[in-house]
Amino acid sequence: MDDKFIKELREIGRDDRRRSEFMIQGMKETLQGRKEESIFKRWIRRKKTEKKISQRFNQDPSSDQK
Repeated sequence: MDDKFIKELREIGRDDRRRSEFMIQGMKETLQGRKEESIFKRWIRRKKTEKKISQRFNQDPSSDQK
């Protein structure tokens, strides 16, 4: 989702029905964009996600961050 989408989403009230419809439409566009990506880009994105997850669970035990 791009910055324009986020900005417009913040302007819509939380109780407004348009908000949920807008979010659903944004997610559909995001998923469609990912579906149209090349295999290489999808592989890179997946590797970055795996790296973030492994870093989260493999933190140094002496670290105070949780």
